[in-house]
Amino acid sequence: MLSTPQRLWQVLKSNPQREESLLTETADIAVPDDRGLFVIGAARSGTTVFQNALNSSPEIFLLGEPALQDDPGTPDFAARYNAMHRSWGNQENKSSFCPPLFQQDAPWHHYLARLARHYRYVGSKIVVNPHEAARTCQQLFEFHCRHFYRSHYVFTFRNPIDVLMSTRGLAELNGDEAAGYDTVLKSFLQVMALYIRFLRNLPSVRAVFHEDLGEAVLRDTGAWLGVDLGEAAGYYDNARVRRYSLDQVPEHARALAEEVIAAYEELRGQVAGGMRLAQLEQNSNHIDPAHFTPLGNLHRRIEGLLAAS
Repeated sequence: MLSTPQRLWQVLKSNPQREESLLTETADIAVPDDRGLFVIGAARSGTTVFQNALNSSPEIFLLGEPALQDDPGTPDFAARYNAMHRSWGNQENKSSFCPPLFQQDAPWHHYLARLARHYRYVGSKIVVNPHEAARTCQQLFEFHCRHFYRSHYVFTFRNPIDVLMSTRGLAELNGDEAAGYDTVLKSFLQVMALYIRFLRNLPSVRAVFHEDLGEAVLRDTGAWLGVDLGEAAGYYDNARVRRYSLDQVPEHARALAEEVIAAYEELRGQVAGGMRLAQLEQNSNHIDPAHFTPLGNLHRRIEGLLAAS
């Protein structure tokens, strides 16, 4: 049996014109993990508009929901990804179209590596949907530790009542069965827990809040990335953002909703304060309340809400 180099030589010897294209297209398959940029959030938390705003920079290319952690790695990524977005009715732009960068289709990591030749940051928008949120969060953490450890991560958050009602409303509008109130709220908590896990374990992680997004936050994000996001603020129009109130949540789900709101506001406050002492070791079973940092206490609080059935 011929070895891989021998088989490659046989192909090139029989088709000399293929030599340059084959060697060129396979020479850049290593994905530069320090050039990765990923936007992560719960469904309806502002991930799409934030991705679009980042893609306004000529130095950034973010794919829209390619679910790389689930991708089989087969050499038909662009065909599958583009067909998905066309089936959703999305017009082609950086957020919804993988360009034909190779003579033939290729696996996802080939595309990211090739895009990294042209852009300072490459990556994707990632949405954690309510169903199987716990499994998705675990997969995301493991996948990104393996493949994109040094990448930049921005978690998007939005008021949990807005997320809850918007998620259910969109499902009903599309004729789908809406996830239960508790399911959506707990998926929101899962994303909060994932953010804390990323923050404590990966080097470049931050959070933004949909209610606060504007020129100041985007300017700060651009400075963090070292890119000009001067046009990004134009992607935000508060008049188009629908707001909801706790009164619209059914009585049976209101107690959990109130707990999630309180945890969310605590998270916002801690992020505004710089998420201090993230590396101070914490023990969720410690009996002394004075043991806990604000972040450790928030993490324990989220764990308790997720454990409650």
